[in-house]
Amino acid sequence: MTERALPAVSVGARPLARPGAITRPEGVATPVARPVARPVVRRNEAILTTPARAGMLIGVSAAVYAVSLAGVAGLQAQTDAQVAAARAPYLAAVSQARAANDELERVITNADAETRALANSYGQVGVNMADYQTRLDSLAALVAEVQGSAAALPARIKLPTVTMRGAIAGTRSSSGRSAPATSATSGASGG
Repeated sequence: MTERALPAVSVGARPLARPGAITRPEGVATPVARPVARPVVRRNEAILTTPARAGMLIGVSAAVYAVSLAGVAGLQAQTDAQVAAARAPYLAAVSQARAANDELERVITNADAETRALANSYGQVGVNMADYQTRLDSLAALVAEVQGSAAALPARIKLPTVTMRGAIAGTRSSSGRSAPATSATSGASGG
């Protein structure tokens, strides 16, 4: 603001006349300047304070950041959907291969169990064969004994001739199996 000189105001004193000024006669009232209400304008004062500006800047930057994050999230979701759609045939092929692999594993497990059962039964047959061989040896000894006894019989007793062909129906061995087919004749005396 500029400074200006204020008129001197005093009671009973007259103002000094300036040279070249118009003077009024005595008794004529001089007009008094009344103060006029002027709007107060402060030229150096800001409309918004610094904290208000900082708050506005923070709010605007947060809004811009939120909008950019939403855009990025939308783009990522779209890209993820495209990738998932592109991978869907491969995932279907993988699931089919997994199912085929599981089926193959089941078949191999069953084949392994059957092979083990077959090996066990083959081992049992070997044990049974040894038993049969022992029984056949004892039967051969019995047949030899019977032949010896038959040879020792007197010649006047005639033994009948026995002929067997094929399996005898309804006969089973002690192990539950049918007797083998035989064809034999006795070599007894007189026959």
